[in-house]
Amino acid sequence: MKKKKKLKPKIRGEPVKKIRRKTIKNKIFLILIIVLFTFIHNMEKKSSKVVSNSVVEVSNNESENITSVKPLFPNKVYGVPVYTELIESNTKARPGTKRIIKYIVIHETDNFGNGVGAKNHAIFLKENNTTSTSWHYTVDDLEIYHHIPDNEIANHAGEREGNNYGIGVELCVNKDGNFEKTFKNGAKLVAYLLKGYNLTIKDVKTHKDFSRKDCPHSILKQNRMKEFKRKVLEYYNS
Repeated sequence: MKKKKKLKPKIRGEPVKKIRRKTIKNKIFLILIIVLFTFIHNMEKKSSKVVSNSVVEVSNNESENITSVKPLFPNKVYGVPVYTELIESNTKARPGTKRIIKYIVIHETDNFGNGVGAKNHAIFLKENNTTSTSWHYTVDDLEIYHHIPDNEIANHAGEREGNNYGIGVELCVNKDGNFEKTFKNGAKLVAYLLKGYNLTIKDVKTHKDFSRKDCPHSILKQNRMKEFKRKVLEYYNS
């Protein structure tokens, strides 16, 4: 007699192995759903952070003050000529968002090539307004260029507080320039802005104060920030 084959146990008419396979598939599917949901949730959080870093969150008191801030457009500051060459508005480099002014943020261009003074940086910013990096003034040993109205945000400090409330001032370090004169011209501009916007010397910051970037590099390396502020006060009080 032939032995009868043992029938595999069934649950609701399906073999156990098939049931197990289905269970495993369901678990994998559930895990994938959870992973996908977590990924989307994290991406939404990241995107909200980007928005919060670039957009000013305005309180009621600030909104009243924003409209009262009239930007300065100097022709000269303590004898140094200032040329206004504004970046086109409603671009990534100049979104046009109005704000109050709390700080003046000092940078160095770290562009050491010959001929890359304030004028060249103004040309660069106007021709490359599709990138978000921007600042308000560039200073060299002969002149100053003004790129964005002071009452508008620019992306220069690497951090929301500095970007949204700081006037970005870049000091040129081109090899064919005289950095000591640039240093003085930067101090003259800062003194002018402090007076114009009713700020104090405590409101003069560096890029490093906001994002820990080693900028302005040479000034920080040589411990000259206190000297720079003293020079600012000399012009401020003159």
